[in-house]
Amino acid sequence: MSGHDRPAAVDPLLRPGLLAAWQLTEASLLADTHTSRLYRVRRTDGTTAVLKLLKPEGQHERAGFAYLAWRDGLGAVRLLAREEDACLLDDAGAQSLADLHEREGDRAATPILCTLLPRLHAPSPRTPPADLVPLERHFQSLFALADQDGPHRDMVRWAAREAQDLMAGQTRPIPLHGDLHHGNVLKGADGDWRVIDPQGLIGDPAYEVANVFGNPSGAHLFAPERVAVLAEAFAPVLECSALRVLRFAGVHAMLSIAWSLDRPDDAEALENIRERSAVAGLVRSLIEQQSV
Repeated sequence: MSGHDRPAAVDPLLRPGLLAAWQLTEASLLADTHTSRLYRVRRTDGTTAVLKLLKPEGQHERAGFAYLAWRDGLGAVRLLAREEDACLLDDAGAQSLADLHEREGDRAATPILCTLLPRLHAPSPRTPPADLVPLERHFQSLFALADQDGPHRDMVRWAAREAQDLMAGQTRPIPLHGDLHHGNVLKGADGDWRVIDPQGLIGDPAYEVANVFGNPSGAHLFAPERVAVLAEAFAPVLECSALRVLRFAGVHAMLSIAWSLDRPDDAEALENIRERSAVAGLVRSLIEQQSV
């Protein structure tokens, strides 16, 4: 996992009973997010692993635990153990695809995503978990916002219409990571790239790359040529049209805004709204140009 290890302070999430049950020591904080805390820990065999503990705001991520158990290490970090609000993961490494993107851009990062997608979407002999979240439920915040008067009303209603049409046309729903972006792809000591932090969804494969269009943060997000190149790169891997990839990218950007509007005093959320508004507007313009 990426981040700078530091000794864990007294933390009610870091329960001694859980550490004892899983025989873990030397917990060092890796990340503290809106929904969870992550620690690098030491196992009895001397290897390191990553412990993820959900906050009350992150309980919806339990579906991600189920997704990792179902993937069983294929394209995704391996789940070693789990409880309702905690899971223990293989240490997937410290080099993220975001780091590579910062140095070398989309030219180096996008082919890695394209190689990873077939592994993530490969069939499994096991039945998909029942608690994966359907896209229709995943998008409820956007649909609810579309029924209200408020900021971004025109774009929100456009996105809600697009999302409803896309979901009505799903022909091949499959388990999805649901939050695929450069920061959630890590390179292990074996040289393989794996995903971390899944949402655990089920739905149209074309949605899988929707969040890539808004990541990593920066001015490059707003380049029309970047958006078009990404859509063309992902379409054959996902066995759909570039237009369908674009449509999901646009509606996801507005869904991300709907989530951020719930945190009006959060500077990071406000920056996300600014960036995703620009991305959604750009994607909508490209879609409408293709529809003429």
